[in-house]
Amino acid sequence: MVLLMGNEYIILEGKDYEKLIEKGMEHFSAKKEELNIEVLESKKNLFSSYFKVKIAKAENKTLEIIENNIDSILNENLKSNNRNIDFDFKEDGVYIKADKDVTLVDIVTKIDLRRIQSVDLTKIKQMLEIGSFDNWIKIAEPQEEKKIDSECIVKVAKDKMKAYIAISKPIGGKEITIDAIHEALKQSDVRFNIKDDSIEKAVSQKIYDKEILVAEGIEPQPGKDAELVYHFDTSTEKSISIDKDGKIDYHELFLIKNVKAGEKLVTLIPHTLGIPGKNVCDEDVPGKDGKKLALPRGKNVVTSEDGLEMVASVDGEVKIIDGKVNVFSVYEVKNNVDNSTGNIRFNGKVVVMGNVLTGFLIEAEGDVEVYGVVEGAQIKSKGNIILHRGIQGMNRGELYCEGDLVAKFIENSKIDVKGNIQSDAIMHSQITCGKKLEATGKKGLLVGGTFKVGEEIKAKVVGSPMATITELEVGVNPDMRNKFEELKNDLKQVTDNLDKTSKAVELLTKMSKTMELPEDKKVLLAKSVQLKLQLQQKQEQILNEQNELEVYFEELSKGKIKVYDVIYPGSRIIIGSSMMYIKDSIKFVSFCRMNAEIKMLSYNDI
Repeated sequence: MVLLMGNEYIILEGKDYEKLIEKGMEHFSAKKEELNIEVLESKKNLFSSYFKVKIAKAENKTLEIIENNIDSILNENLKSNNRNIDFDFKEDGVYIKADKDVTLVDIVTKIDLRRIQSVDLTKIKQMLEIGSFDNWIKIAEPQEEKKIDSECIVKVAKDKMKAYIAISKPIGGKEITIDAIHEALKQSDVRFNIKDDSIEKAVSQKIYDKEILVAEGIEPQPGKDAELVYHFDTSTEKSISIDKDGKIDYHELFLIKNVKAGEKLVTLIPHTLGIPGKNVCDEDVPGKDGKKLALPRGKNVVTSEDGLEMVASVDGEVKIIDGKVNVFSVYEVKNNVDNSTGNIRFNGKVVVMGNVLTGFLIEAEGDVEVYGVVEGAQIKSKGNIILHRGIQGMNRGELYCEGDLVAKFIENSKIDVKGNIQSDAIMHSQITCGKKLEATGKKGLLVGGTFKVGEEIKAKVVGSPMATITELEVGVNPDMRNKFEELKNDLKQVTDNLDKTSKAVELLTKMSKTMELPEDKKVLLAKSVQLKLQLQQKQEQILNEQNELEVYFEELSKGKIKVYDVIYPGSRIIIGSSMMYIKDSIKFVSFCRMNAEIKMLSYNDI
């Protein structure tokens, strides 16, 4: 819906942001990147959205004018050097004669350089209007011709690694000398690695009004960073085999990396120091030293006398936790965890050969492996949890681990896993999983409860024929990711345009101080100042939006759901901010979020 229409903008409102932009593109007959789009109001919830936007093209028109004129403005002075303008200082006054293609700006520039006083600009304008270029025209009262010597201007780079000179052309005065250039360099504190050949060439060939590199420092060399060489497999990939009947082999999980006491674990290659350089002011520039590293010393390890090697101090499982290398020995419970053992707290791996009974607790710095059934108990692990049979939680059981969870079944339990989850069946539980959840095996069942997963859910059967409420949630909003990339591109474009506009304002303002600007350039200056303010505001707005999206991305992740048999009614799919209710049984289906809505595809399509 069009709310308001002006000469240079329109205001639109509606539910679909992209359709509003398309209407703006159609109205202005322009591409999206040629429009200035400002979101005046936006509202979003689970069921609807509302946008109110202001769309204009005026910014690019002004910018196009600037871009078409800025090069000519920048080159006016250079072009004037190639146009012949002569002056004659006579007893009765100062006279001028010029080529046909000169402009008023060329003449005023030359008059300023020759330092001629009290010039009659009216006569100059008349000469240009009637085209009287062959005759001498009097433009000022008698005065002495000022002789201007050649001068040397020194420019030193901000980092002091390079120095340049520019020699001005003499006007009736003396030529610059090599000694004078060296003195100018000395006054600018340029003393190191001076290029005498370049200076001699500039003087002998009379190179005027051009930057010439006459000194260059020696860049410092950075040192090499320290490096850690690991002598064991640091990968975290798990190898789980499934037979032809879909049964997981829980006996061989290949999760443990065993080491012996005295076995070398890590070697440290030390950093090297940076090599200093020197700038044109003969000052030392320090080289950046390589980054230092320390051996990642954890538990049950020792370092060599020179501090460059680390070895295991006990037999056990080597593991990296929070960047530290640890060796964990194993605590084994031969029977059940019950009244005979009490709660177990251990800084290594725990293996329980029997069951874990209701009400008991296991806390472990390493993995926890249970061969029996876990009842309404709590297990907390900073590694992985492996349940060869499973957990019957009775709404009291809780599992928490920072690694992966592998369980035959999970029922009536609360689960919080930072890594992946693999199970044959999960029923009526509250599941939180940081990475991937796979219901593999013969049943491959997810039914009842909630499943909040960071990356991907894969199952054979979701829900039940009785329409049991089953909620699957994964999510990242791809529109936000695309918007973030667009903001990066917009920021680059706005920054470039702001730079061009600032240069135009600076040049036009400088010209206005020496002469009266033509009407078209006055208009251009006014528009340039206005556009500069608009671009500065837009730059700040984009930076604020980028910061907000970065916070948003920390809370969401890209996700998909794959069901390789059937998903039943009563199931609910949530991906990012989109939601879908399953009303009919669907077979061999995948769900992903595309174009701000959940799409159903065949199982193998994603």
